[in-house]
Amino acid sequence: MRRGLQVLGLIALFGLLVVPRVMFAEEVKIGEMDSILVHITAADESKDENGKLQVTLTWQVFKKTYNKRKGTYSDWEQIREPTGFTFAPEVATDSNFTNIVDKTETDQLTYTFKGLDWGTHYWWRVRLVSPQALSRCDFAEGILYEHAAVATGKKKGLIARYLHFVKQGGLAFMIPMHLLLLFGLVSWFLLWRRLWLANVFPPNKPNLSYRILPVDRVGKTEINSERGNIFLREVAKYWSKAMEAMSVGPEHFGSVEEYIKADRQKQEELEKKLWVEVGLPNVEKAIEICRNGVPGIKLPKKPLEYPTVRVFLAALENHRANKNNFWASQEMDRAAENTVMKELDALKGWEVTALWAVGSIEPMMGLFGTVVGIRKSFGKIQETIATNPNAQLTQIVPSLAGGIHVALITTIMGLTFGIPMMLLHYYYRGKIDWIFGKWEEILTDILNQA
Repeated sequence: MRRGLQVLGLIALFGLLVVPRVMFAEEVKIGEMDSILVHITAADESKDENGKLQVTLTWQVFKKTYNKRKGTYSDWEQIREPTGFTFAPEVATDSNFTNIVDKTETDQLTYTFKGLDWGTHYWWRVRLVSPQALSRCDFAEGILYEHAAVATGKKKGLIARYLHFVKQGGLAFMIPMHLLLLFGLVSWFLLWRRLWLANVFPPNKPNLSYRILPVDRVGKTEINSERGNIFLREVAKYWSKAMEAMSVGPEHFGSVEEYIKADRQKQEELEKKLWVEVGLPNVEKAIEICRNGVPGIKLPKKPLEYPTVRVFLAALENHRANKNNFWASQEMDRAAENTVMKELDALKGWEVTALWAVGSIEPMMGLFGTVVGIRKSFGKIQETIATNPNAQLTQIVPSLAGGIHVALITTIMGLTFGIPMMLLHYYYRGKIDWIFGKWEEILTDILNQA
């Protein structure tokens, strides 16, 4: 009997201590100077029964108690059972919440929005309806969390993710940067096509793949190899014979003594004879090849449409005009040099400079966009502090970090676009220098035979 009374007493004591706390949670008292923080901890997306987007928001409530005697606030303390609180969760399509899609009021710490559209950019917030907290504290306004992720029913593709990334950087800068990139790509394509070796030197084969692919450099540019450029070798063959006829040596006389005893008049007569019989016919044959091509070798376009042929033709015509006089070699050098400079300028065109301009301007535009974006971020912080001098770092720092993150996107894009353009600029400038060196090498080999 005594043991039973002890058990009943313990049960009664348990009921007095525990049951009231479970069934009748004590209402949290909020002072006039206290501050409330509602913090969204999760925004889980899924499909509702109609296949639409549904998002379940979950939040926590924190309180800062004001000490009237000291005039200070305590640290944030979580209210695990916020009895007597009313919350207003809202969803909108803009961060200012001017276009609210759905909202409600609840006394729970979770709520599910249903019937939302997939692929739409939504923002979420939970406002505190009651009790009324200190209005001068930012957290009392209930704007605590911005869920800025795009909710989609399926994983984004590469293009969709790129477009989303670009939009974050701001269309005011991204559109001009992409237009400038397009200009650079057009310049690169025109320059790439013009500087095919098969468009500078007459190719051995007319098919497109041979002309486009970087193969058979010897067959496209060399004259001293059996596998070299057929067109250039034919021109060089006749031109070399003409150059050999420009000088008179012992081999043109019966003996060395006869060559030594020959007077100036006889040497001049022999030079004229060599020019008429050997030099001029070979020069004419070389010029004919430059104008009409090598018989049996089909070219994709006319011979004179190749810069190398125009350089050779200028020197050959000068050779024909100056005959085999002692100054002819110098005049050929001058004529070839002038034509080479003209052709190099034509090969460069405006595209080489355009690549340099795009490669230089793109990073500067990106940096300018970043500076403007950072300025806007600090401007928003200034407005926040002006509106609420008691704003906390937990609100200011995410805003600043997010603004800087978006601002840096323009710099990333500027460098991504600019660096390849600069590499292309230096590559094609080097290729043009290589073409100049190859022309100089070929002309030197031929003219040195005089």
